[in-house]
Amino acid sequence: MHMAQQPIQNGNLAPGAGAGMAPLSTSPSHHPTLPWSNGIPSPPRILVPPPTLINDPASRGRPGTRQPLNYGPPPNGTSLSSSQLLASSGILPTTLQDWRYESRREAQQILPHLYLGPVSAAKDLAYLRRENITLLIAVRNNVTARHRLLNAYNEIAKDPELKARIRFESVDVSGNQELIASFPIASKLVDDHLYNNAPPGFARRKPNGLPEQPPNPGKTLIYCESGNERSAAVAAAYIMQHINCSAVQAIQVIQGRRFCVCFDDSMKYLLTGYEPIWMARRDVEIQQLTAAAAAAASQHLNAVFGRPQQEPANTGKKSKRGIEEAYDDEDMSGGDYSLLTELDAARFEKREGIAPFSDSQSSAMSLDDAMDV
Repeated sequence: MHMAQQPIQNGNLAPGAGAGMAPLSTSPSHHPTLPWSNGIPSPPRILVPPPTLINDPASRGRPGTRQPLNYGPPPNGTSLSSSQLLASSGILPTTLQDWRYESRREAQQILPHLYLGPVSAAKDLAYLRRENITLLIAVRNNVTARHRLLNAYNEIAKDPELKARIRFESVDVSGNQELIASFPIASKLVDDHLYNNAPPGFARRKPNGLPEQPPNPGKTLIYCESGNERSAAVAAAYIMQHINCSAVQAIQVIQGRRFCVCFDDSMKYLLTGYEPIWMARRDVEIQQLTAAAAAAASQHLNAVFGRPQQEPANTGKKSKRGIEEAYDDEDMSGGDYSLLTELDAARFEKREGIAPFSDSQSSAMSLDDAMDV
């Protein structure tokens, strides 16, 4: 006979619940599935090894990244050593041995065409003239931009020659989280200025995928208040794209030249989050270039053998279809809407995650079992 439900306290039947009922066990009825500790939830820290010198004479003092740069397989099948990759990509020898405290007030050359420093370096007319810098990029807060507190243009305007030769650009953000949207904009400014004076048809990449330095490169100085935080993050994002490396490796490259840079955890997360974004864009660009080259080769062969020319494939950028457009297309073609919904929902199956606690093997009887006694 099924008995009426009885009150339960702390996993056991309450006193006086009934003499005919079996008491529940006092042992723990659950245990954690994963180790845990008391504290505020936070993502794992990103550890950046300090820049070291490669034990290879061919490196000529260039900073080591402790792991080879991720250039991917070269098209021609040849392989390069880590030191050859560092030398071919334009990474300069480290200055850690000669670093002084006063060096933080100066700008350092990170790549042959890229400099990083504070706002005081952007106002040093003698330095700009000596290094032949022709583009200044200020990374500043919106409040600072409105009050024109980080503007080196007024100082440059005092010299008519530099005023006519140097261009000024800025990346204005309200916070560091907005930098991730400004990374591709700043990188395009640096790259366009680098190849501004290159001859027509100049190839920006070598056959092995490494960047090609033009004969007369345009040099850029990226700066902020101290040259250690926001501007350093923009420079790291550009290095990631320019030499095809990870966020940790880009930080090491900058530390090897400007030792005082400060990448806190939030900035590291920002750069590692940007890494798959630019890699996806790079893959799309490679696919588009490959398709265009294949179409051009096919058109050439058709012209040689007198075959009819085919319409070239459209390799332009296309916006991704939204789920509403996919449903509309399915309805217009007379398809099954429910089937499309099931196929779309299949992507999210078996993604329930892991429960923080699980029932113990030696747990007491369930409430239903207790009620059936």
